[in-house]
Amino acid sequence: FSLKPQLPAARSPEEGPSPASEMTPFPGATIRVPEVSDPNVNVEVAISQKKSLREAEAAERAAHTDAVAMHSASTLRRAWMRLPAILITFMIEMVVAFVISRYQDTLKIYPLLIAFQPVISAVSGNVGLQSSSIIVRNLALGIDSERRFWRALLPEFKVGAVIASTMTGVVGATALFWYAPLREGEHTWSGAVVFALTIGLGIFVSMLIAALSGTAAPLLSKRLGFDPSAMAGPMETAFQDIAGSTFLLAMGAFLLHRFGDHGATCAGGDASACLELCRLAAGNATAALYNPQCIQSCVADIAAGVC
Repeated sequence: FSLKPQLPAARSPEEGPSPASEMTPFPGATIRVPEVSDPNVNVEVAISQKKSLREAEAAERAAHTDAVAMHSASTLRRAWMRLPAILITFMIEMVVAFVISRYQDTLKIYPLLIAFQPVISAVSGNVGLQSSSIIVRNLALGIDSERRFWRALLPEFKVGAVIASTMTGVVGATALFWYAPLREGEHTWSGAVVFALTIGLGIFVSMLIAALSGTAAPLLSKRLGFDPSAMAGPMETAFQDIAGSTFLLAMGAFLLHRFGDHGATCAGGDASACLELCRLAAGNATAALYNPQCIQSCVADIAAGVC
């Protein structure tokens, strides 16, 4: 008995090269692969390997072309290449500003909701930027392709769902204890639970949207012929903001006005104070001095006898 590894015997020229069923990655180790009797399978495997190799080479050439074009451009040319994404982001973010202006009554009654908006936006944005950076790198290396959209999207969506679930618990717990009635005041434990649920659902949905938009943005940019490194980040941030902020405010207005601390009480304490909360700031006043949605809410509370 010998512990010395047995090397495969050398083959004579008449025997030809080693068959495909024997592969020796290092001396003393032989891996046997089952032989495939169907020649069509071997042909399909060879074609698939060649196709993957061609796609990887094409992706590498495209990434090299984009990098060289950006590096060799002048300062003004670089700014011109990146400016369209910034302008599109500005126009989309103006929609976010309009949405926020429509929920001023909710933000006045629940000012702590404003404090969590940048937290949700920043955390969700980072998830989207992570997904975007990974996809841009994979496109450059040929790992992913804009032609295989769903194949590239699904793994990042799963990762985003796991991260979103974790952060929902962390941020929701923070909101619960921040809003909790640890001191005497207007807050209640039931109201704290509703507020924490609102913030938790808001960040969960916002992070899922960020993972989707962060993955889809570079793929769509590449498919449309744009440089994904210049377009993906701004596009992800813009779409995540508009979807995440809209969902948070709409859901917050629904849950907090019906089940929150001020759901069964008159906002401001009486009818006149409720109407005063609906007054718009001078810079936001256009055709009306009061928020119509807020006025309707006060009128409904007065009709119900709450105010």
